[in-house]
Amino acid sequence: MTRFLDGALGAKTFLYPTPTCVIGTYDASGKANVMTAAWVGICCSSPPCIAVSLRKAP
Repeated sequence: MTRFLDGALGAKTFLYPTPTCVIGTYDASGKANVMTAAWVGICCSSPPCIAVSLRKAP
């Protein structure tokens, strides 16, 4: 399920107009986990980079 980009994305607005993103990860055994996050910000456009702030649920 891994997918790679074949070319450069260039400087673009990647998170417009609302920065709600789907965050995906894998654990050591390869099990996938996905969540939505509303607190996401753009760090840099070259190279493309976003910041995600999370906290453990109470």
